[in-house]
Amino acid sequence: MVQTSRSAMASRGQGAEDIPAAGKRENGKNGHRGRVFDYGELRLLLLAMLAEQPSHGYELIHEVKSRFGGMYKPSPGVIYPTLTWLYDRGYAVIDLEKGGRKRYTITDGGRAFLAANQAVAEMLLARVVPKGNGKSPEQIVDAMDHLKRALSLRIKLAPVAEGVVEKMAAVIHAAAEQLEELLNTPPLEEATLKSVADIVTPNADRFLRRLCSHFQHRTPVITDENSGQFRMSMGEVRMEALGGIFRITVTSCKPDKLEEMQEIMVRHLEEAAVREVLEVNWR
Repeated sequence: MVQTSRSAMASRGQGAEDIPAAGKRENGKNGHRGRVFDYGELRLLLLAMLAEQPSHGYELIHEVKSRFGGMYKPSPGVIYPTLTWLYDRGYAVIDLEKGGRKRYTITDGGRAFLAANQAVAEMLLARVVPKGNGKSPEQIVDAMDHLKRALSLRIKLAPVAEGVVEKMAAVIHAAAEQLEELLNTPPLEEATLKSVADIVTPNADRFLRRLCSHFQHRTPVITDENSGQFRMSMGEVRMEALGGIFRITVTSCKPDKLEEMQEIMVRHLEEAAVREVLEVNWR
């Protein structure tokens, strides 16, 4: 492995002239706004990532993508010129590995430059790293990539009819709403409150089918021959057809939400019952 470097003395120094002030988002070329990075920001972000660990260019591409939750992936045409800039300024060295691959490592000059622009670096890292769980799960990123590729390739191949466009948009909006519902639902282990109602009726199977079909339009429903289960933002519902008994179990982590779920299920059950009078007692 061969290491190459450029002397930082050949650069214009280690000042902050190439990095915007902390919190300042400059206009892009021709006053364009909405770019992911403003002038100098990507350089500083890559340098901060190299300070965490030496990396190849393609690793940095995927790391940036991961930190953006799959919503943004820089192209090689953006990453590699930026790495060349860091190398030319003496902020990074290149380790030439077998096969000609280049592995970039931050230098002392790079660390000094990073320290001189610490406020901006911290702002950038806070902006790109999602709060809470950190990086998005790989399965989610892959699924998002699949959707983007499918849409991009299909739309580029041929024009899409207006009616189809509306249906596609409706499917995406519905999926987004279902995802929000799932994300806003408390984890099952936190849902400690439970209420059960056993309703005596000869139509338990019919009620199960109708209610599963109804809620399927709002949220994913897991069904088998004798039961159906789904999650709401307030908690979880399970319905069972047990011969002459229609059982509803609602689970939540908050008493007021549990009561609200009971009211929702009773209301929809009464609509499904039509003329049948049902007695619902929760325990």
